[in-house]
Amino acid sequence: MDKTIHQIIDERASCRSFKQQAIPNDVLNQLLLQACKAPSAGGFQNYSIIKITDQNIKDALVPLCRNQGFISKAPISLVFCIDFRKIIKMQQIEPFPFEETSNFMNLWMSILDTAICAQTLVLSAEYYGLKSVYIGNIINNMKQVSELLKLPDYVLPSIMLTLGYPKSVPKPSEKFTEEVIVHENTYNEIPINKLSKAYRDKYNNWKMKPNDKFTNLIYKTSKAYKNELFAQNCVDFIKKNDYISPYQYWFGCYYVDDDFMKIEDYIEFIRNKGFKWL
Repeated sequence: MDKTIHQIIDERASCRSFKQQAIPNDVLNQLLLQACKAPSAGGFQNYSIIKITDQNIKDALVPLCRNQGFISKAPISLVFCIDFRKIIKMQQIEPFPFEETSNFMNLWMSILDTAICAQTLVLSAEYYGLKSVYIGNIINNMKQVSELLKLPDYVLPSIMLTLGYPKSVPKPSEKFTEEVIVHENTYNEIPINKLSKAYRDKYNNWKMKPNDKFTNLIYKTSKAYKNELFAQNCVDFIKKNDYISPYQYWFGCYYVDDDFMKIEDYIEFIRNKGFKWL
């Protein structure tokens, strides 16, 4: 019996281990057809999808995406791109006033459009027994990814999706519930004790004992973000609880500024691509 949309959403989970099994062309074409039906700002569909099937390109993406080796082994990755090139080319045959590449709001809306398109494909893929994982790291090395995929002016990589048939069915991660996420009419401040409990419940299975490598990295990152006193406070918390918390690890060890382009580099690259949003 086919799964309901609610079952599909409930069972969706990121997968990083795929079978060496090709996705049939008719299935992949159906996924892409569904993605192209996703809603977009103004209905303009200012995005494009790059199918990555060439093994050399798959291999080249690995070091640009935190050396996640499964990218080269998965049957396919899809790079969802912000694309204003199509609408600009249309001006060559149909005159219309268009300065959308100078309007900051269109950067915001374009990122949303690519995400909506990608998520539409994700849910369709689940229906066919496929699993996927989002790879946001392509924006860490936006320039190199653009060169690798030969993206022209007015086209920017936004997010990548790697998908295939899972070696084993991944378990969905715990999520914050609607009690934390949903507000009515206005923003309702969540009491800290309620938020703390929800945080503990979400990461109930997280057990990370401290070691010198991660503790020192958290200290270094915390000091760079704020100051030495704050960094020592983080370390003292770890020692007192004999525990590295999820946020301490993710923001102190994994998602750190050294792994991202500097904002000046992003601005220069985006301008060189023809956009004046920033």
